[in-house]
Amino acid sequence: MMTDVQKNLDFAQVLEKMNAEMINAPDLIQPSKFWQDLSQKHGRRLAASGIENFRRTLAKDYFTWMRILPWDSQIRFLIRNLPKREVGKAVFGAFKKHEHIGLAESIAMNFLSRLLWSYTKQEYPEITDLSECSFGNPPAVFDGKHLVSQDLANSLLEFHSYREGVKGIICELGGGYGRNAYVTATQGDFASYTLVDIPPALGVAQAFIENAFPNAKIFRFRPFTSYLEVSDEIRDAKFVFLLPHQMSLLPTGSVDLFLNISSLHEMRRDQVNYYVSEIRRLTKIGGHFYLKAWAVSNNVDEEVTICSQDYDLSGFEEVYWRTPKVQTRFFETLQKRE
Repeated sequence: MMTDVQKNLDFAQVLEKMNAEMINAPDLIQPSKFWQDLSQKHGRRLAASGIENFRRTLAKDYFTWMRILPWDSQIRFLIRNLPKREVGKAVFGAFKKHEHIGLAESIAMNFLSRLLWSYTKQEYPEITDLSECSFGNPPAVFDGKHLVSQDLANSLLEFHSYREGVKGIICELGGGYGRNAYVTATQGDFASYTLVDIPPALGVAQAFIENAFPNAKIFRFRPFTSYLEVSDEIRDAKFVFLLPHQMSLLPTGSVDLFLNISSLHEMRRDQVNYYVSEIRRLTKIGGHFYLKAWAVSNNVDEEVTICSQDYDLSGFEEVYWRTPKVQTRFFETLQKRE
């Protein structure tokens, strides 16, 4: 078994290769200023606390809320939709400090995590034995003997929103550290799952999935210039890791389900248009595209506002368009490729 020092050394080498390859990507693919700044911040956190603690450091900038107020829209939704006893249990269990997380952030994170997990169990009572993967040192929030989190709960809610499309080949753009890949692999049946992201997120996701599914066949990131170079390896892999410009080398109509959750709205408008066109190209006829994003996103870095109606979904037929559970300032839609 690798020690933490060995894991960090291996991760640093992988990240160095990803960064070197990312430099060669076209200008359109280069990260927006928002993601440049965030990636630099994450690089500093990884250097300080290591890959073994990323669930307490990097996760706060993905989909784990640690900076919330009592009138937050998520809190209001959950309190309205949960019995008072569950709210009381969440309050009682909130006062615990976690290493690498400040006291105020720990309390806020604990409270929302417990509310969210209670709501998810209420919605899907058949969930009885799902636990977090321990890699990355997630905060110790337990439901009985099960380690739980906001990520686990949100990914379960999202999985049930796109589960009718789960089959064959799944591709996720901007998958963060792989929370949806983890839950989809435990709850659904599919041939392969491709994660597309920029470093360091792609490196973190690769390390996380390798630890969560040690027996799975994995196509680890590496540079290539033609799909034919790697087609056999990719077809045989359960999980595939690609940088964004490598996605353009995938065959047209090769994806059964495409996912994008809370990342497109943080890009430049030309990038949003490019990636949606790539999603359209890659999604096979009869396949599905699940999109979840802020209904209105003010990207200060790029001086642009991205609204829910700004995504060109021509070529798709709407299955549903709605406000998601819990994150009521978002929208979610499932589209079917015509």
